[in-house]
Amino acid sequence: MTETEAILFDAYGTVLDVGTYHHDITQYVVQQSKSLFGIATSVDEFNAYWNNEFELAFKDVIAYCGEFRNMRDLYGISTRNVFHRYGICVQDAYTEELNYVYKKMLDEAVTILPNVKKTLDALYANGIQLGMVSNGDTEELSAHLNGVSDLFDVIVTSEELEVYKPHPRIFNETLQKMGIAREKTTFVGDSIISDICGAKKAGLSTIWYNKRQRTPTNGVRPDFEIRDMAEVLGMVELKTQRQT
Repeated sequence: MTETEAILFDAYGTVLDVGTYHHDITQYVVQQSKSLFGIATSVDEFNAYWNNEFELAFKDVIAYCGEFRNMRDLYGISTRNVFHRYGICVQDAYTEELNYVYKKMLDEAVTILPNVKKTLDALYANGIQLGMVSNGDTEELSAHLNGVSDLFDVIVTSEELEVYKPHPRIFNETLQKMGIAREKTTFVGDSIISDICGAKKAGLSTIWYNKRQRTPTNGVRPDFEIRDMAEVLGMVELKTQRQT
């Protein structure tokens, strides 16, 4: 790797581990739909429909086909549209209720794994500038980063800029806020499209945090690939102790 002065990180799935959150919220909605509406479905089927609806809603936003919607709104829209597939028209109040449950379950699920915390601490202590670029919502992310937020010089969310990764604008504005050169900046993320493809389009070196050992899609190839966050330390020359 070329000399690195700054590292930008994705949030959820990279710095923040969400465990079985997505399965858990789907299971909750399936149980609700059976008891309230008599819908006979499986967690896998509902989840497949939800993923499809979320992808459609997300693509509309990133293609500027409509007004910007934050991530919490997109969750609600996706859930409502899945119910439509089953012939159920749910009220906005019920969608909002489910979204409240989703948020509460995320608050309970999200953690920062010890090896991730140690890696961030080591990078910070050695003078590497740290930034975060997240498709998450600002208030939620701020709460979930409790304990590590002070390590980051800049934290930028899609909600703040009203643009989602992989659009290069969110990466470019983060670089501008930090005052760093893109050729000396590396991005670390778990999504091959939002993170790796987006960062490469913005001219950044990329590290794919592929702890689930997935296969790259759409022909996107990261510059580097890791299974454990601690591997980042061996890829960056740590030589300048941060002055305190």
